[in-house]
Amino acid sequence: MSWDSLRLARLGLPAKLMITLFLAVVGPGYLFGTANILLKHQAADLEPGLGLDDLRRKFHGMEKTITPDAKITVHSKMLEEVLPSGSMREYLEPGGEPAIRGLITWLEGGANQADFDRTGLAAAGDPSARQVLAAHCVECHHADGGDMEDVPYAAAADAQPDYALVIKEAQPEFERHASAPQTLTLAPTSVSSLVHITHAHVLAIPVFTLLVGVLFLMTGLGEMVKLILAPLPMLAVLLDIGSWWIARFSEPFIYVIAAAGAVFGASYALQILCILGDMWLGRRRPDPAA
Repeated sequence: MSWDSLRLARLGLPAKLMITLFLAVVGPGYLFGTANILLKHQAADLEPGLGLDDLRRKFHGMEKTITPDAKITVHSKMLEEVLPSGSMREYLEPGGEPAIRGLITWLEGGANQADFDRTGLAAAGDPSARQVLAAHCVECHHADGGDMEDVPYAAAADAQPDYALVIKEAQPEFERHASAPQTLTLAPTSVSSLVHITHAHVLAIPVFTLLVGVLFLMTGLGEMVKLILAPLPMLAVLLDIGSWWIARFSEPFIYVIAAAGAVFGASYALQILCILGDMWLGRRRPDPAA
C-alpha cells in the first residue's frame, strides 16, 4: 500500500487541527502515566527514588536487609517514681488514667518546658504536666514546710509548680539502643493485581499506540525510517507487558521491563514530533492521481 495519497501535509485544516488536538491529549497523557509510575512505585524497595530494585520488588520479589532506627529510652528520677513500681504512682491514681498518661507522656517526651503547660499530649482531654503536679504532688512537694520540702516542685502548697524546680527531678537522660540488621522478604505484586493491571494496559495502550503509528506512516519520511521506527512503540509495549509475567519466574526480565519502557517513551515521542512537523511544515506533494 502506498501512503502517498494519505500524506499528512495534504490534509485540510480541520483534519490537521483534530489530529493536533489528539496528539496534545495522548502525548501529555503518557507523561502523566510515567509520573504515576514514579509516585506509586518509587519506594517499593523501601528506598526513595525509582530504580531497578523497585521493578524487581514489584514484578519478581526480593530480599532487603535493613537496619531499623535506633531506639531511644528516656530515664529520669521522676519518671521512675511515677511508673507502676514507683513510690509516687499511688498519689497519681486518684486522677485516673488521664493524669498518669499526661505526666508520663511529658516525661518520656524529654520534659520540655514548651510542653509543660500543654494539655492533650497523648490523648484529647489529658491534663498538662503542670496541672497533674499541682493537683497531686505539690501538697507534699513544696518548699514551705511540705513533707517533701527537700524535693520541692513549688514555693508553697497553694503555688503553681515551677518548671525550674520540677526539672531537677525530671531532667531526662537518653539511652540509645542500636538495632540489629533485619532481612525482609518483599513479595511481588499479587497475581490478581497483575491480572487487573495487565487487563487495563492491554486494552488501552496498544490502541493509541496504533493510532499514532498509523499517523506516523502518513508522514513523508523514507520507507526505511518508517520500517524501523513505526513498529518500535508497539514492540516495546509487547515486551514490557509480557515481561511483567515472565519476570515473576526469571529475574533478568526486570531489565527488559526497564529497557522496553525507555524505548517506548523515546520512539513514541519521536513519532509525535515527526507527525506534527510533517503535517504543519512538510511539503505538499502533487496528487499522484493528477
